[in-house]
Amino acid sequence: MKDDISHHGGAIDLAAQRYGIALEQWLDLSTGINPLPYRVGDVPQHYWHRLPLAHDLAELVKAAEDYYGVPVPGHLVCAPGTQALIQLLPFVLAQTLPVKKVAVFGPTYGEHAPAWKRAGIDTTNIQTTASDRQHILSHGFHTPTSRALAANLHATGWRGAQSNIDFPHLVAEHDVFVIVNPNNPDGGIIDAATLYEFAQYLDAHDKYLILDEAFADTCPESSLCHLITHLKNTVILRSFGKFFGLAGLRVGFAIAAPALIAQLSDRLGPWSVPGPALHIATKALSDTAWQQQTRENLHIQARWLDQHILRASGAKLIGGTDLLRLYAGQNLPELQHHLAQKGIWGRSFAPAPTWLRLGLPGTAENMNRLATALSDFEEQNA
Repeated sequence: MKDDISHHGGAIDLAAQRYGIALEQWLDLSTGINPLPYRVGDVPQHYWHRLPLAHDLAELVKAAEDYYGVPVPGHLVCAPGTQALIQLLPFVLAQTLPVKKVAVFGPTYGEHAPAWKRAGIDTTNIQTTASDRQHILSHGFHTPTSRALAANLHATGWRGAQSNIDFPHLVAEHDVFVIVNPNNPDGGIIDAATLYEFAQYLDAHDKYLILDEAFADTCPESSLCHLITHLKNTVILRSFGKFFGLAGLRVGFAIAAPALIAQLSDRLGPWSVPGPALHIATKALSDTAWQQQTRENLHIQARWLDQHILRASGAKLIGGTDLLRLYAGQNLPELQHHLAQKGIWGRSFAPAPTWLRLGLPGTAENMNRLATALSDFEEQNA
């Protein structure tokens, strides 16, 4: 992991050093992790004492299949976090397929491209807006000019590199495509029907789709998990920790054809997920009442956050999900610094200096703390 305060969300240890505020005093809004986590409760002692049993893992796999809508057993593997799968997949696919070039749709989660480069595979970053990504895939790969795509993204505040895009040629020349849906950080969603058509196209041309659905829990209708038996070359990644607010458990899933699932399982080896994590995740994935209430609560909080940020800063909402919001505005770097001085940490982006991504505050106490800090900022800039 890079020791870079803006490379990922959650770098409050680095923020604490920079601003001289004790770590325990920070309100971390820099991630997309549910701030009101699933209640773990008492974990039976034997889960701590013994190695995980095959029965424990089988129970979690069944709960995950039901939760994600996987229709047939054998299409899902459990791993110690989605990040482990992101790092493992390039090596597994490169070992079994002639993978020479990979295309990553972005701007997006910053660990996908490095994982493929680490495996020695040529990687192309396709930087577009959320609406342009949807347009590209839903119009048979007929895109606006590269100049138009770059201008659209530039208008949002993006100042990072942007390559020329000839999408039909790009599809022909690349072997694997990585799409995060909903995307992080802009929350862009490519509808399930369009993605399914793209996945089928790649199947027909012996190419692969890696579909990262880490933020799909709040919009399950966008997922392709229930169609996985019809997609031989699609790998879907699902994160447990974000929606359930338990990122520290390090639980994630890959959903794909059985042959690839078997290879991933073999590479992960035995006991890759600790027994307590298996127990807690199984319980959470089966709690449908908590899941429904949480979706409603997150949606309400996201709207609350938008109202307060837009009023205090005059910025624009340019995307997000019900777990994170992305804003753009000329005074957002100043706002981030103002919040940091009060021990509230947001996520900035070096290639887009006028962007600010914020997670949800969660508790009434945290909401009041954020609202007070925003009110102070508004008064200072009146």
